[in-house]
Amino acid sequence: MDNILKINLQDIDEVMCLIKEVIAEMENNEISQWDEVYPDYKGILGDIHAETMFGVFKNLELAGIVVLDKNQSPEYSSVNWELNNGSPLVMHRLCVHPKFQRQGVAKQLLKFSEQFAISSRCKSIRLDAFSGNPSALNLYANNGYLKRGMVTFRKGDFHCYEKIL
Repeated sequence: MDNILKINLQDIDEVMCLIKEVIAEMENNEISQWDEVYPDYKGILGDIHAETMFGVFKNLELAGIVVLDKNQSPEYSSVNWELNNGSPLVMHRLCVHPKFQRQGVAKQLLKFSEQFAISSRCKSIRLDAFSGNPSALNLYANNGYLKRGMVTFRKGDFHCYEKIL
């Protein structure tokens, strides 16, 4: 198991580089999910200050990140979630550096997120994934996340997933 650590302020440049590489890789695959508007420096800085961003490091290099908090988009209120009691853990901005893709990093971040949720006494995890990102959709579907509905953000339709823990 590689180290999964809380991302600190000194890591912000590396995080922004990772995001830039991920955006370029998405564009190469004709996935128009992220851009210069989202995720942006200010938002990432907020994640770091809130201590909600975690990263996988492989040989001291940042391989992937995930943000875990309780913040649900207002659009989530229209979704037919299975579990509505208690506050779920919400997963945001999970991404893996192209150099480390297809090496189990995303799966590792999912497992970490599930353990984090359980230790935070959350009964479920919620997230949304861009409908035009087949890799992300397969990742969640193959790891026990169930589709609960669809929401629309600036970039289009996003599937909402939930996993009961």
